[in-house]
Amino acid sequence: MPKDLAYEKDLTVDPQKSIRSGFGWLGIASILSQILDALTMFVAMIFMTKEDIGIATLALSFAVIVESFNSLGTNQGILQSKKLTPEETHSVFWFSTAFGLCVLVLLIPLAWPFAAFYQNAALVPLFITSMFKLPLVSIAAVPEQLINRRLEYRKLSIINIFTTLFCSLLKIGLAICGFGPWALVVGSTAFGLGKLVGSFAFSKYIPQRHFKFSECKRFISYGVKTCLSTALNQFNKNLHFLVVGKLLGEGILGIYKMAYELAMTPALALFVVVTKSSFPVFSRLQDKREELSKLFLWNQKNIAILAAIPTVAILFAAKDIFGLMPKAEWMDAIPIIPFVLVLSFFRSIMLAYPDLYRACGRPEFPIYTELLETVMFSLVCTSAIFAYSEFPLQAMICTWVALHFIYFGVHFRISQRFVDSSVPKLLMHILPGLGYILFAALPSLPLYYFRDMLPYTNWTHIILQLLIIVGTLLLYSKYVLKVSVSQLFKKKAKTLPRQHDVGGARDEHRPVNSANREASEQIK
Repeated sequence: MPKDLAYEKDLTVDPQKSIRSGFGWLGIASILSQILDALTMFVAMIFMTKEDIGIATLALSFAVIVESFNSLGTNQGILQSKKLTPEETHSVFWFSTAFGLCVLVLLIPLAWPFAAFYQNAALVPLFITSMFKLPLVSIAAVPEQLINRRLEYRKLSIINIFTTLFCSLLKIGLAICGFGPWALVVGSTAFGLGKLVGSFAFSKYIPQRHFKFSECKRFISYGVKTCLSTALNQFNKNLHFLVVGKLLGEGILGIYKMAYELAMTPALALFVVVTKSSFPVFSRLQDKREELSKLFLWNQKNIAILAAIPTVAILFAAKDIFGLMPKAEWMDAIPIIPFVLVLSFFRSIMLAYPDLYRACGRPEFPIYTELLETVMFSLVCTSAIFAYSEFPLQAMICTWVALHFIYFGVHFRISQRFVDSSVPKLLMHILPGLGYILFAALPSLPLYYFRDMLPYTNWTHIILQLLIIVGTLLLYSKYVLKVSVSQLFKKKAKTLPRQHDVGGARDEHRPVNSANREASEQIK
């Protein structure tokens, strides 16, 4: 029986090809998931009021923060560890399962204080229902990370696509039937169930009756720090929803939520892709600084380009997308879109930094950066809402964008502990993304500004804008980047064979054929 790659000590594939495969498969899955989510929200905007979406957003924002405590971070410990045994896997599985169930029991009583804070009793059952997602994803954590350790990105993408499809259909059905905010909350909780079923089905993991707490200690030690940083990250991602809901009301929150969901599509899609494809490869290269440095910069370039593509599309098609809504109240979201798009691009290019720190065994560094962002947002961005009450949302987002220059400086200084980089190098790898935005904006601007003079419907303009994106992407890739778009979707590299040296000692993972030698030379 061939050895399970999840328990291999070293990386046995070309790192760039592994990440490229992850970007391809997980990118497709993430794009399709975002399309399904967009269609779901489109239906929600037809059959739900902005107050319904605002209430659901409050419940789900808190649930997402709680979900970040999934398995107390031991799942990330499994992914980061260079050595892993089946016995440790079983012990961590039972610990993760018990932790998820215990936290659920402890959190249910918080539903009533939470509802009292927002002065809305309808939040109590919504809050409790949303909490049931935590034990589901905690049980699924270990089998999912075994798939990730094997770098089986195709399986992860299939799980994500079909789970999202199931949940989208469930949300749409409940929204059409008039369940209001319950449609979004129940659909979100069902996602945890879908991930649980898919992870066990594809990982073929069967838990054994084996548990030793001593085998969990090193994963808990690493996981607690990772978990805290992830929780702070999710708190920062959802704090603005909680602040807007409290200070500006649930109706304004509903409009802001729709604008944010549409404009943040690049960052939301890239978050899944970057985390699942980069982190396992970074972990295997944590002791090889030169290779890790080149791979990290190469990764940043890809992120910037991938973030730029939907940014242009959303910028010039947002008015037509919201114009399709039968309710005129959703048009109030359009002025917010450009501001959130700028925020989205900045957040996208900084996605890989926390994973770099965790992969190199320093999960406490993301905690420091997330704490900085929490304090800065709470003090500066919240103050901007009061200072510019005429345009509170725009003021909050502009201040938030300005703070990202500080965050970038902090990340740059910390990252130099693990990779060799400089400001000019980083800018050179980010500029291709900014260049594509300008390149695609040139043919998009005339179509956008003269749209009222042309016999175009909303759908016609959206289709034309998509055609411009496809055309400019092909031209930019061929003549500026000088690469083929299809390279992102090549199959994963085959495992490098092992061979013995002359003295009989085994030299592990040495590339022996010409293709592998060329890949190694390219990395060096």
